[in-house]
Parts: sequence; structure tokens; C-alpha cells
Amino acid sequence: MHEHRDSDTAIGDALVARLVDLEPIKPEEWPTARVDAHKALYRHVYTVLSEPAGPAWLTTLAAHPNSMIRAIAVEALGSGNDPAHQPILVQALSDPAPTVVGAALKGLTAQSSDEVFDQLVTLLNETDPDRAWISRYAAQRIAETSDPRRLDVLADALGQVHPSAVHDITRALSRAGDPRVAPVLIEHVRHRRPGRFAAAEVLGNLRVAEATGPLIDILRESDGTQALPVVEALGKLEALEAAPAIVPLLDHSSSYVRTSALLALNRIGGPLAISAALKATDDVHPVVRARAFRVLAKHGDHRALGRLTAACDSRHVHTALTGLVRLADDSVAPTVVQVLLATDERRVRKLAGRILARIGTGHYLPGHDPDPLVRRVIVWIIGQRADPASMWTLTNALKDEDELVRSRAAAALGRITHEKTLPLLTEALRDPRPRVRANAATALGRTTPDGLRSLLADALADPHPAVRSAAAAALRATTH
Repeated sequence: MHEHRDSDTAIGDALVARLVDLEPIKPEEWPTARVDAHKALYRHVYTVLSEPAGPAWLTTLAAHPNSMIRAIAVEALGSGNDPAHQPILVQALSDPAPTVVGAALKGLTAQSSDEVFDQLVTLLNETDPDRAWISRYAAQRIAETSDPRRLDVLADALGQVHPSAVHDITRALSRAGDPRVAPVLIEHVRHRRPGRFAAAEVLGNLRVAEATGPLIDILRESDGTQALPVVEALGKLEALEAAPAIVPLLDHSSSYVRTSALLALNRIGGPLAISAALKATDDVHPVVRARAFRVLAKHGDHRALGRLTAACDSRHVHTALTGLVRLADDSVAPTVVQVLLATDERRVRKLAGRILARIGTGHYLPGHDPDPLVRRVIVWIIGQRADPASMWTLTNALKDEDELVRSRAAAALGRITHEKTLPLLTEALRDPRPRVRANAATALGRTTPDGLRSLLADALADPHPAVRSAAAAALRATTH
């Protein structure tokens, strides 16, 4: 075993020597051999890390004259978050080589980060172009600390850090959800600082209503692609006053910008959103058209009826029906009936049924359809309308070969006051399927006829527990 450890160390030393010998003058001139040597040493240090002698060997490498060797060793020591190695990482934060500092930052624990908070702030605000990239890792560690200054520090730095750190700061501020950083972020937007678009994203995530005015101002003077975080933020703020500034983006050359504008308008709503969406249903890009129909489905008024009705004969049928459910206009009944009879999608059929039940139109529905799925919806619609004129259809439905059609017919009869209801439901109590018998018992309870207990006597002793339960519940309902 001892020889094995010595062998690992000897191999590692050879790899270190190989890497040093091949080091070029400039990184961009690295030959293939140099890259291969770097990879070999990198893999080896992680192999020996779990060996008893591995950490001690890596500790010596952390003080090696070659900065790349030091960086590899420091990163390996920090990979396991071992408290014993944290002092080495803290010391490496002062290394003159940015690669070593970056490696140390990756492995710092939250506790160590608390202890060196001020040093992390210095690294976050690094101005040297050759070292500024390490601000990303400094931002990550600052976000993990418990220091009460951490959010203010991150918010202040947003406008001056290296671009690689912006995403990490934005995510940290959004996750923290602390609105106290809003004034600083609004200043970034108001004064057009480099981090203004990232600040806009955070302000939207934090739902800071006071940011609406500055965000609108920056949107009006920014390119659409560049200002997408601002558009998204205004949508999250549901700022109605932002709609006039967002609508012009629907003429942008980028379909992604147009889609983002519609997404924001969908959150905001209002008359301008409807007008813009109506226009966008003719957009050349299918994704934009799809988003436009969603806006109309959520916010559209009578102006949207024609577009939504026409869309029932397209791939947007589900979205269109969602809007027509909300609008509930009698004029759409013929189209919706055709959708109901033609579709093979369950969710579309369900929406069509909801529309027809809600508008209460007398438009023709077939008394019988060869598809049991359609018959189920038709019987459900009749039950929702509770129209005695539909007794003939329900009478036939109780004899249907499909169990669910019979079951829904029994439920529908419980909502209709008619002299034929009682004998039909009494007959349904003898249906061979327990679902139908249970619904018949429940429906009888709703009609509350005299002598209900005697009518439900057999159901109370039914072999199926669901039927017995429905009968008992029907009796209890009539006694309250």
C-alpha cells in the first residue's frame, strides 16, 4: 500500500514536471502537447485526492512556483469542501495569479466566505481587465454568506462588474426577494448604467411597482433585442401604462422580440393588448401568431370573436375555445358544434361542451352520434342546461350501450323537473352498472319525491358500496 502511494506521488511529480517544461509564453499559443499535459495532471490530482497522502502532496503543489500548477492543486483541495483545506484556499485569494484566485473562490465554503467578506467585495469590484472575470465567483460566494451587507454590495456592483458576473448577481438578488435593494437598482436604470438591463430583470422579479416609470423610459430609447429584460419586467409588473411603449415592438424584425412583447401584453391586458394581438394573428411567424391567440383568449372582447371563431379550424383550436368559453357568445354555437362533432382531442371536446353548456343556446345538437365520446358530451351539456325539452334525448340516453352516457343521463335527469323524471330514474336504479345506479340514486335525492326511502330501499342494500353510499347521501340531503 505504501509503495502504491509513493507510485501515485511519483507519477504526479512527473506530470508536474512535464507541464512545467511545456509551458508556453502565451496561453493562446498552447500546443496540443501542453493541453494534453494539463489534462493529465488535472485528472491525476483528483485520483490521488482520496488517497491518504494525496492532500499533503496537493498542499505542496498549492505553493508551486508555476501558477497553473497552483491553480490545479487549489481547485482540487477545494472540491470536497473539507474544512481542513479552507485556510489554503483563503491564503490563495491573495495570489498574484487570477487563475489561482478563481480556483480558490470556487471551493470556499459559506463559513470561510463570511470570514473573508471584505476581501470578496474587493475581488467583486476588480477593475483590472485581466482579473475582472473572477468577479463571477466572488459574486457567488458573497451571495452565500450571511453578512447583512451582501445584497447591498451585489446591487451596488451590478453596474460595474465583469459581464460574466451579471447573471450570478441577478439570480442572487432575485432569489433573495428583498425589496430593500430596489432603490439602488432603480438608480442603475435611471442613470443608464451598464447593468441597467440586469437591474430591470431583478426589479421585475421583485415586482417593484416604483420601477415602472424608469423602465418605460429606458424601453423607449433601447433596441428591442437589447431591452427584452425590460419588456419582461414590465409584463411582470402588469403595468398598464407600459402598453404604449411595448406595442411598437410588434413591428420589430425579430420574431423573438415580437413574441416577448405579446407575452408582456398578455400579462398586462387592456384595450391596446387586444388591438395588438388582433394585428399579430396575421404575423408571418407561427410562434407569434400562437402567442397572439393566447392574448385574445385571455383578454379579448367582442372584437376577438371573429378571429377566435375562425381559429377553431386551425392548430390554435384549443386556445381559441379557451377564449370563447370566457366570452360565451351565442353566435359561435354553430362553429363549436362542428368542432365537437369533428375533433378527436379530449380537451378540445371538453372545452366545446363547456361553451355550449354556458351559452345555453338552442342550436341543434344531434340526438344520437355514432361516437360514444360525443354522446357523453351532449348528455352532459343537456344536464348543465336542465332543459325539460331535452327529455326525449335523455330517455334514449338511458338506454345507450355506453355506460358513461347512461350515467350522465341519470345525473342530468336529477336537474330537470318533469313528470317523466321519477319513473326513468327508478328504472335506472336497476341498471347493471353501479356507476349508473349511483347517479340515479343521487338524482332521485335532488328531485326529493315523496316516499324517497322506499324508492331507494334496494339501493341502500345494493351489493356495490358506491351505490349504497349515494343512496344514503341522498336521504341525508332531504332531511336537512
